[in-house]
Amino acid sequence: MKPDAALQDKELGEALRASRSVFWHAGGFSLFVNLLMLTGPLYMLQVYDRVLASQSIPTLVALTLLVLVLYGTLGVLEWARSGLFSVAASRFEGALGARAASAAMALSLADPGRASDRPVRDLRQLRRFIASPVSGALFDAPFSPLFLLVLFMLHPLFGLWAVFGAVVLIGAALVNERASAHLTKESEDLERASTLRSAEMMRNAEILKALGMGEAVRQRWQRTFDGGDAAFSKSARILTGFTSGTKAFRLFLQSAILGIGAWLAIKGEATPGAMIAASILMGRAIAPLEQLVGQWRTVAAARESWSALKQALSRAPAPLPQMPLPPIRGEVRAENVFAGPPGSKTAVLKGLTFQLSPGDVLGVLGPSAAGKSSLARVLTGTWPVASGHVRLDGADITTLPSETLGPQIGYLPQQADLLSGTVRDNIGRFRDDASPEAIITAAQAAGCHEMILRLPSGYDTDIGLGGAYLSAGQRQRIGLARALFGNPNLIILDEPNSNLDGPGEQALQSAIAAAKARGATVIIIAHRPNAIVHCTKLMVIDDGKIREFGPADEVLAKVLPKSAGNVRTIRPGEGGHG
Repeated sequence: MKPDAALQDKELGEALRASRSVFWHAGGFSLFVNLLMLTGPLYMLQVYDRVLASQSIPTLVALTLLVLVLYGTLGVLEWARSGLFSVAASRFEGALGARAASAAMALSLADPGRASDRPVRDLRQLRRFIASPVSGALFDAPFSPLFLLVLFMLHPLFGLWAVFGAVVLIGAALVNERASAHLTKESEDLERASTLRSAEMMRNAEILKALGMGEAVRQRWQRTFDGGDAAFSKSARILTGFTSGTKAFRLFLQSAILGIGAWLAIKGEATPGAMIAASILMGRAIAPLEQLVGQWRTVAAARESWSALKQALSRAPAPLPQMPLPPIRGEVRAENVFAGPPGSKTAVLKGLTFQLSPGDVLGVLGPSAAGKSSLARVLTGTWPVASGHVRLDGADITTLPSETLGPQIGYLPQQADLLSGTVRDNIGRFRDDASPEAIITAAQAAGCHEMILRLPSGYDTDIGLGGAYLSAGQRQRIGLARALFGNPNLIILDEPNSNLDGPGEQALQSAIAAAKARGATVIIIAHRPNAIVHCTKLMVIDDGKIREFGPADEVLAKVLPKSAGNVRTIRPGEGGHG
């Protein structure tokens, strides 16, 4: 059961509260910053009402030096407060970084057709918001009543005029929200879609060029990009209109208050210094509101990111702590398993039941789209089971955290799916504690040690994005070494010889034989008979159902009665290697 959304509000709130002391310090600095903002009005008040009246140069010099010191202090406090917001933003991102990345991966697994790193980008958007000047405006806003109070002390009309201006600005912010919210969201959604399609184009540039699809795909991306740009332009025009109107209205307020001050001075109810001070004070009182209206896109984006991140964390809750179990031995049991692609209601695997013991080598045969690769994904835990159970050493695979189970499994998918980095990084699964000895041992077990040494920088060769600098055969052999890293007791190989040459085939057979000899459970999905020469059991899958399962010789005798003897002759020790 997914946790209530309130739990994710609490999770996000706790990440903010982790910087509670930082925000308290920022609030203290904000108090003194706003108090020091009274320096200008008080200076003008003293200059007009005392210095000019007394014609005292020493008083003017003393006041000016004092103002210099106060404004210098103001600058230091502003700088320190900005630094505090940066610290709080960094802590917030640090507290939720792992959760956001895990949620992005979990959601991508749950719906591969919509794989996205949005939770990570939403967290980065919130980080930027916390560190932005908008945070300063939010902390300054509670002190606006201080300036309003001083305005009322100078004269009630000054205070009432400033309150009127504040009410109009708040109303403008609310209208701005209603007018631009849907356009802002539409723009952001289309921008994300455009980014994903752009990345897809770059990732498939080779096939797009080879098949002449580049222009068609580019036009598809262009339509999405133009849609996002149009929505952005509309919302920008609305926002710019409100920002410009707000600025003009603020200027009018400050000019009008001078007029009010002049009228009061003529009537003898205010001094010229009070008139100038009131103009400055009102500007400061409404400045946070004006800044929030001007930065409304940032505020709206942060609010949307907060909501989206909360939803993502709700859909991918953090795993609960579990008691560690002993290392798996390789006993595999499937109990009436029904499963299909994540997010799909159609079952690809239908009622699979079988059992493997440590040391078994299972070959999985069947036509294309029979469900063989789906079985591999279910056995590794990357696909959920709709009903039934997959158990490793008796434990349901869904109860085993991937961080614990993954290092104990060797998996080679149809496509090696290497990551950008070096050869050693990929073989060692990017683990900081991967020793050179263990990496070399895995490469030797996969028979690719000499091949790696012939690369430009050996194990330190940069393989590019997705292993782009390697051939398909090299990627598959390095992927096999990655699967064998750490001597896992469960090894699942999906079409492991699809891109291998003769030496690669021999290395694969040697690796399977070595894993079998040490008691590991090996599952091989294959179309070519060369890959099943060491199998102790065979399974034939068709239309997601097990048609045959049992000892290799018996199954071969049923499915290939005329060639069973020929297949036996290719077994090592019985006259050859396929």
